[in-house]
Amino acid sequence: MPFTPFEPMRAGLSLAAERGVPVSPDETVEPLGDGWIIADRKGFRPCPWAFDLAALADPSPGHRVLDLGCGGGVLLWALAQHTPDVRALVGVELSAQAVGQARRNALLAGVTDRALVVQSDVRRVPVPPRSFDRVLCNPPFYPAGWGRASRDGRVHQSTHALDGDVTDFAKAAAHALAPHGRAVFVFDTGHLAALLLGLSEAGLTVKALRFLDDDRGLPARVLALAGHGGGGLDVGRRAFAGNELRRPR
Repeated sequence: MPFTPFEPMRAGLSLAAERGVPVSPDETVEPLGDGWIIADRKGFRPCPWAFDLAALADPSPGHRVLDLGCGGGVLLWALAQHTPDVRALVGVELSAQAVGQARRNALLAGVTDRALVVQSDVRRVPVPPRSFDRVLCNPPFYPAGWGRASRDGRVHQSTHALDGDVTDFAKAAAHALAPHGRAVFVFDTGHLAALLLGLSEAGLTVKALRFLDDDRGLPARVLALAGHGGGGLDVGRRAFAGNELRRPR
């Protein structure tokens, strides 16, 4: 019998039913690496570069991992496949709907023994300082009021900085990150300056950048690896000072 596009979803739904994980009619169950993830049928979509981010984060067994603005948890559950022996997987998310989805995805991924998803604003991140070995983040990259707003409130919240901008997320990452730790951000390439300046303002040093192409072969997203201190990319900013041809005194 020929393969149909509905077969993967049926297999995912079967696993969800087997594990007692409810899936609503407006959701789908999609492949995620060697596992599955519950996602919205329309509107908000999980980050397609989750495994690229996991590879750059590259935690060690026993590490504690935090995802700021975790949505449905795709970054955490991809990372759990990359490094199955991480000690803790903690997500912070403001949307109650996304928190519920992330918790069900933890059940589907079979990681509830070391996973915790907390509903909170990243500007008041409820974790002890310098307590995580890796911090992951896929923050909204459009400023509030920029461009056309999606009619789907959750999509709009995920793409536009309505509840904290990239600097707020970077400061939360700096607060949570252990001295030896690393943070990995995925961001829109066209807004790279905002990401670099946000990390710099938070006191994090960029160690590496990885550009990710879209289906047109153009860089659509960038991964930034950052940490406390040490060598890296020096990022600064100078305000416009009027006549730029005049020699500064």
